[in-house]
Amino acid sequence: MKETKETILIIDDEDDILALLSSLLENEGYKIITACNGREGLEKFQEHNPDLILSDVKMPVKDGIEVLREIKTKESDTEVIILTGHSDEATAIDCLRLGAYDYFCKPLEDIDVLLTAVERVLEKRDLELKNRALIQQLEEMAIKDSLTGLYNYRYLQKCLDEEIERSRRYGHNFFILMIDVDHFKDLNDTHGHLFGDHVLKKVGELISQELRYSDRLFRYGGEEFLVLMNEISKDDVPNTVARLLAAIRNHTFTFEDQKSKITVSMGGAFFPEDVDSKVSLIKTADQALYRAKEAGRNRFECCFELSDNDLALIMGKMQNLAADPAAKLGAAN
Repeated sequence: MKETKETILIIDDEDDILALLSSLLENEGYKIITACNGREGLEKFQEHNPDLILSDVKMPVKDGIEVLREIKTKESDTEVIILTGHSDEATAIDCLRLGAYDYFCKPLEDIDVLLTAVERVLEKRDLELKNRALIQQLEEMAIKDSLTGLYNYRYLQKCLDEEIERSRRYGHNFFILMIDVDHFKDLNDTHGHLFGDHVLKKVGELISQELRYSDRLFRYGGEEFLVLMNEISKDDVPNTVARLLAAIRNHTFTFEDQKSKITVSMGGAFFPEDVDSKVSLIKTADQALYRAKEAGRNRFECCFELSDNDLALIMGKMQNLAADPAAKLGAAN
């Protein structure tokens, strides 16, 4: 008996064929579903998503070719084996061209050959799914940071190139926000590197929770993060920054028996208003971040002026979100 329980859908308008195949395949350990015509077969396919379909060609309501064509149109992982009469071999060959794995002529004279084909096609499907999952895993490893699970520096460069190209082609702007954990070395020295790793992962989560669906978050390196925000106005930036500063500062980072509070500093720049190249964009945002560090940390610096109303709004929001005094936010002189 098979250990795994793959699901096989048998579609045939002949009751004796349904009974024979159901009995044989159930004895091999497969879960069996049956349908007596193509329309019912497609309904069962939608409901159960079987691993394999054994389908007759000539059936009422919908024939096997229509069933096969609809399944392949949906780009399903379900494999199909066609059952046909001796006079329909040309039709069966057409089914192979449409994506069927194999065909067998009725009456079924050598059941063992059919059972072997079923076993092989399911092994083939399982291997393909495992290979696909492995490829997806490798692709994610190429663009994701192993510690935080965020997009990595390498993928950031690709995304910035693409965003700059779209900006130049369609005339829209975008904003990058660089975020650095304050006094991170001291944190590691005091609590250990495992605690520091926990902080980096949690900071990534806290930032992600405050971003829009379209925003992308990257681990820039070390204790630095970068947020790429497209189609955002200067009026929206202060609100976003205020939420981020407060969310991180208000959180108590706990790992095993240790606890700590942290703050972050931020610097941002717009493309193309502030800069005209990728290098200058990152440099300008990094310089703004440096100014935030030099000005006392736990604050935001940028290249554009914040109005008195913006500052008042920011300070009010920070006071609402934070238990301690609001972080200072400023603009380049």
